[in-house]
Amino acid sequence: MKIQGEHTFDAPRELVWRAMLDPSVLARVLPGTERLEQVSDNEFRGAMNVQVGPVKGQFQGTLVLTDLVVAESYHMKLDGNGPNGFMNGEGEIRLADAPGGTALRYDLDAQVGGRVAGVGQRLLESSARAITKQGLEGLARELQAMKEAVASAAPVVPPAAPTQAEFAARVAGDVARDLVPVERRPWVIGAGLALLALIAFLLVRACGG
Repeated sequence: MKIQGEHTFDAPRELVWRAMLDPSVLARVLPGTERLEQVSDNEFRGAMNVQVGPVKGQFQGTLVLTDLVVAESYHMKLDGNGPNGFMNGEGEIRLADAPGGTALRYDLDAQVGGRVAGVGQRLLESSARAITKQGLEGLARELQAMKEAVASAAPVVPPAAPTQAEFAARVAGDVARDLVPVERRPWVIGAGLALLALIAFLLVRACGG
């Protein structure tokens, strides 16, 4: 599975680079991350809760960075395993100056196995894009807080991270927009509202005795 793209941050390269190597920042912006600790200069270990379609579970893994060129690029390798399978990948992360900020380019190859791979290639790719999007948006919020702290010479106040429920809802929305054709979205939304109404009706009946 290929994961590649580009995102522009409204921040200088040095600040983006610093944030990308800070385990406390990464733990807040990487969706589903339960913990992340630095075990050596360029190695991190942690646990992440991942849900792809109906399959969910915790993955324990390591992230190793090599070939670091300060404020420009590095090679990353991720190895993760859990009761529902494995998720491994490696590739390049590059930073470049861009109008108004810094462009981050990522090009990764990922392998997924076990139950989590059983959901199908299309759903896997859509979920990967949605999770990546949420992570980049989270990093943008962190960088904004860091910029404000530098400008005011005050301590950094990290922005509030979304809850797991909020993150899951955002990813589900992104996946739905990616997979459901535009012409069918009103029907899907209508079916969803009807299902919610039915659930509410059953709950009211149950509570009413």
